Amino acid sequence: MPSANANPAAQINFIFRQLPDDVLDAIGAHRGGAYHQDAEASGVPPESVIAAVGGAAVAAGQDTLTIGFVQNVGKDYGGYSIIVGDATFEASAQSPEAGGAAAAANTFLTVSGADYIIQDQISHGGSGPNDAGASSEIAFVAVNINGWSPEGGPVVIELHQPGNQVGPDGHQPPDGNYAAVIATAEAHGADIATATQTDALTVVNQFSFVNGIAVVAV
Repeated sequence: MPSANANPAAQINFIFRQLPDDVLDAIGAHRGGAYHQDAEASGVPPESVIAAVGGAAVAAGQDTLTIGFVQNVGKDYGGYSIIVGDATFEASAQSPEAGGAAAAANTFLTVSGADYIIQDQISHGGSGPNDAGASSEIAFVAVNINGWSPEGGPVVIELHQPGNQVGPDGHQPPDGNYAAVIATAEAHGADIATATQTDALTVVNQFSFVNGIAVVAV
């Protein structure tokens, strides 16, 4: 199993090392994960894989900060498709009144049509008398091999279990209320689709909120 710090290339190589030789030959790939055959040469009908990744963050208090970043990239190699993406959302708040600050953040992933999914998700959160902070991150690799599926259905490998809770990291919001979010989606291939959506909202001396999602189909 790849380590938690493995990059997408290492994770994909790990997946391809699990495949039988006849499957690799059929999709035109070798164990390094590289594609070496024209899309039409495999003779395998194309299949579709869809991945949606995103999250949200909210902070309540006199001074609040919420930020989000989402990216999702997919490519159809003919015999197989790969989608790689990640999302990070953070929230922090301060209040002159004890117990007047709150913060929450979450990320999510939905994948359809993939044979292998490797995901790494971790969250942090905590609060003090006058401040609160939270963050959530998720990163994933989804691979679909045309005309073949693992026995027992899709294989999901979780490098971290969701819900890890630790104390606040000490990051404090600037004066005022701030919200910013970016979502990008990119796809390469014949039958592809992408979509993104973001929302950001602030209310002076009260709260900040962001959410975002990026969807890729290859």
